[in-house]
Amino acid sequence: MCRGALGEQFAAAEFDLPQDQIWLTGMVDFADAAIECGDTRYAGPLLDRLEPWADQLPATGGSALAPVSCYLGGLTTVLGRYDDAEAYFAQSASFCRRASAKFFAARTDLSLGKLLTERRGPGDVEQARELFTRAQTTAATLGYGGVERRATQALRALA
Repeated sequence: MCRGALGEQFAAAEFDLPQDQIWLTGMVDFADAAIECGDTRYAGPLLDRLEPWADQLPATGGSALAPVSCYLGGLTTVLGRYDDAEAYFAQSASFCRRASAKFFAARTDLSLGKLLTERRGPGDVEQARELFTRAQTTAATLGYGGVERRATQALRALA
């Protein structure tokens, strides 16, 4: 997205995808791009469309993505709605624990840590450090290279 052609086309279509079996997957993919770019223009409309699906897990075929609540946490972080974001990340973490989804739990830890780092409330930096460390340890143990690199970078940025 980040103001690219595909993002512009999606915005021009009023953030609407065909309502088929891969709709939710497509929507969270666009949400992920908006989160990574920190793009408030896209975050709000995507949040509005995805909120009813907060307790769902997008999946197509044999693969699944993070719980929708994790993407909602990222979108609300982009919008500066930190309390809402924290609640969505708690929902995502709970889902991941119940499902034993360790990869998505580590991603949730990273995202919540990012939120806490941005918010900088009392105790936030310390809690972010714990979350980044947990994500890094899980990722190193289970071979999640991308998550491990991102957690390591986040820890360095806190130092």
